[in-house]
Amino acid sequence: MSSIIFDEEPGSRNDARVAGWRGGVIPTHRGLRIMPHERGRQALSLMLGPIFALAVAWAIRPLILPLWAFIERFWCASVAPAVTVIRMPYALPWGVSLPVPVPDLGASGPSRAAWMTSAVLVGVTLLLAVLLRRRHLPLSLALFTLAVVFVVGAAGFTPLLAPFPYVIPGYIQSMLLMGLTLMFMTPFMLMVIYYPLDFGLGKKVALTLLALTWLALILPCQFCLQAFVINGLGLIALPVLFLLFGLLLDIMGLVALYAWGMSWRLRHE
Repeated sequence: MSSIIFDEEPGSRNDARVAGWRGGVIPTHRGLRIMPHERGRQALSLMLGPIFALAVAWAIRPLILPLWAFIERFWCASVAPAVTVIRMPYALPWGVSLPVPVPDLGASGPSRAAWMTSAVLVGVTLLLAVLLRRRHLPLSLALFTLAVVFVVGAAGFTPLLAPFPYVIPGYIQSMLLMGLTLMFMTPFMLMVIYYPLDFGLGKKVALTLLALTWLALILPCQFCLQAFVINGLGLIALPVLFLLFGLLLDIMGLVALYAWGMSWRLRHE
């Protein structure tokens, strides 16, 4: 067992390096502390990664994909009752096929009116990014990034790069498969960055379940919404949705949950 004492050390009040201006002691930031750990507990915690990853792999066909189909059917029935949810099979190398549920929607490339509207919107976005005051620099950079991503994505519809190779069902299937991969990898990521820390076993299990539940619920809702947005705005909206509102949002949610889990009390506190 290794450890560093988190409380004041004897004589620390007489150490000018840690003394505050009012005479108190400035504690070491938790980001610089070394948490105590026991090898036995650590080995037990590291087993959680493979266990949860195998559980995710087992649950894909009987639980996760049927849940996603149910959620997509619910939103399709609520937004556009005429739209159905189809199952697009994806063959794995070892002979197993995954029936990935996707909304049966289509979209066309940009029309002349869509090009004109897009050019105006990009111009207005860039103008706002330039005119915003310096204290709004993060918003200015976000607007500039949005405009640049849209222009780069729209280049795929020009005669130089056309035809655009994606359709809504294939895009949604690919994103949901990437989401399944992220769900499978999440326990291994936590095994590296969270399980070795001095949190109780219950908290490690709880954080893992929260992360997997977040992905299981947000992925079908997110990409079902994207399917309707692309259907309404056209395929020209697909690159922006993929780069800025795809798995990036799901990973940001995982980061937020991890930050919350890091704020929980340690076993020895």
